[in-house]
Amino acid sequence: MNVKLASRILLVLLFIAMVAVMVGQAFADEGGNPLRREVPLVFNKSYDVFIGNGGVYIDNSRHIGTLIVKAIDPTRRPLMWHVFTQRLLDVRVYDKDNVPFDTVYGLIRVYFNLDKFQYQQWSDKTSNMSIWYFDELLGGWHKCTTHWEPVAGSAQGRLWCPIHRYALYGLAYTKPTLIMKLIKAGIITVTPTP
Repeated sequence: MNVKLASRILLVLLFIAMVAVMVGQAFADEGGNPLRREVPLVFNKSYDVFIGNGGVYIDNSRHIGTLIVKAIDPTRRPLMWHVFTQRLLDVRVYDKDNVPFDTVYGLIRVYFNLDKFQYQQWSDKTSNMSIWYFDELLGGWHKCTTHWEPVAGSAQGRLWCPIHRYALYGLAYTKPTLIMKLIKAGIITVTPTP
């Protein structure tokens, strides 16, 4: 009798675990993932979509469709000489037929709220702290025109840059490599490869 009761309890627990996994998967597929935001865009409306310390601000949307912002752990990306200090933000906009927009219309800003260390890196101009975007056409990380602004409730404020293309954005400072130092010193020159 004890074995029968134990096997029934085990079956009930197994059933509950399977239901929990299915519900969790459905929740994630519907945009319930805390590292993903899916927001329907209405023309001429402003949006502030954030995940953790980073986000996207759209001032009077010029799109009708869907904004998708995904936060990606930077340790899953080759870091090269950039040291990313927060999750990367993948920013995309799709029209009502789920076709991605290639052109950015209106003012869309990506931002990252700063902690004390990040603000110190921003203040130290030699660290080259900035918002960077990954250029999918040319390859590699490129510096975004980055600005600082104060934020209520944060002594360090935030960095933001206007989005010129939908891409992967990250807050990073650079660590000079030997090649970078040689280029700066004029010892070697870089020629583009065809």
